[in-house]
Amino acid sequence: MTLTNLERELLSCVEELGKGVEDCMRRSIEQERSLARLQKELHESLNGLERSLQAPEPEARQPRGFLFRR
Repeated sequence: MTLTNLERELLSCVEELGKGVEDCMRRSIEQERSLARLQKELHESLNGLERSLQAPEPEARQPRGFLFRR
């Protein structure tokens, strides 16, 4: 079966569109993975910050040594 010029052009366009869609999907997947990684890092960072804020503060030290009065 032979293709007409129009059919060949249409087939070529469909192939190009397929490649474009494939590239677009690949970039979208990469962006989703990057976003998930960034969200995980942000969550870990916020958890660390929250833990550091909840840590009890050390008690004030009592003065040591001698007090000299005149």
